[in-house]
Amino acid sequence: MQNLISTYKLNIKCKRHDIIGLLATIIFLSTQLSANAYISIPYTIPQIVSESTNVVFGTITEVNTKRQTADIKVEQNLKGRSEFDVIRIRFDIFKGEADHRKEIARFLKQGEPIVVCYEQKEGRINSIAHTRGKWFQLMVTKDKERGWGRWGFTHFEVKLNQFKVSKRDSTPEFQKEVRAVLNGDIIRLFLLNRKNYQKEVPVISSIDKVGKRWIAFDETTDRNLPGLSKTDILWLGYRAIDDGRYLLNKNQEKRIRDFVKNGGIVIVSGQDCDTDRPSRTDWLPEPLKGVESPRRNDFQPTSKAGSLFKAPHQIRSGHLSLDDSWNGWNDKYEVLATTNNGKEIVVAQLRYGKGMYVITNLRNDSKEQVAQNHKMLENLVHFAVEFLGKSK
Repeated sequence: MQNLISTYKLNIKCKRHDIIGLLATIIFLSTQLSANAYISIPYTIPQIVSESTNVVFGTITEVNTKRQTADIKVEQNLKGRSEFDVIRIRFDIFKGEADHRKEIARFLKQGEPIVVCYEQKEGRINSIAHTRGKWFQLMVTKDKERGWGRWGFTHFEVKLNQFKVSKRDSTPEFQKEVRAVLNGDIIRLFLLNRKNYQKEVPVISSIDKVGKRWIAFDETTDRNLPGLSKTDILWLGYRAIDDGRYLLNKNQEKRIRDFVKNGGIVIVSGQDCDTDRPSRTDWLPEPLKGVESPRRNDFQPTSKAGSLFKAPHQIRSGHLSLDDSWNGWNDKYEVLATTNNGKEIVVAQLRYGKGMYVITNLRNDSKEQVAQNHKMLENLVHFAVEFLGKSK
């Protein structure tokens, strides 16, 4: 956890796979609050749960604005066995850049549900708590003689309450999601992107539920795809595998093919090629040719499209932003939509082993293009989740 700690006036900038812990709280001296440590990197709910030694559900039973204290009754241990029946909070101490004490006094409400995720390490507890749609941090150290005291409130989170992957408006709904994460009843979506092509990330990361299934989002720019074995849906982002030059090596190609063969789903949102340099497709088990195409928005669904252009959104020709496409497919591909008089693919499906590829020619380069394709991105995730449900 210490690698995630941000000290006073210092926000950590690390790669996700370099991070050991998740509860980015604070470094403190003795029993005094010594820093405001804002979480500056997006962390998903599964990561928060995974890196916590304890996850508890409770109810705020008392808020005393005069004494600047509050009590949380611990009602359920979702992860670990908490030694606390009541978590006692104090918000009368302040050291740091921003003073949130008056805000927390007004914010906490008796009778409201709360989720507390914490890491207990020897005589120190660092935690983040969620109630009424907001995250805030708490910490406490254990005195050798008096034992555990009140947990000190430090601040409301800023970024954690803004990031799509962690912002949750309803604590009761969030509790359902935490249960799903801990029960393993969750679909993990992993996005491979490029640092200079990030416009589709906010849309994809905001899809947190399909029907009754929760979606856990994660992303990487590492084409070796660390953590792929724990993934259900791999999204190869816009120009993530081909951006004027082909970016994958043979080992990476094989990993993708094996992932699909073993039951995974790969969604491809666009590629880039030139007339004299077709986009390579060695990550596919069947031949397909990436071709340069003019930008357009017209397409024709085929009889095999099913609900792809209907659920959850109705999408018609003219509503999408399209670019370089694909042709040269064989009869193992199920073409779901075409353009250019049926000569090029807009969406195609290829079943391989237990899994499936979904190949598109969406252009997600700018905010305007992503806004045009927003509904289609959601439909693609719904389409993939539906396939997963039928394949089990």
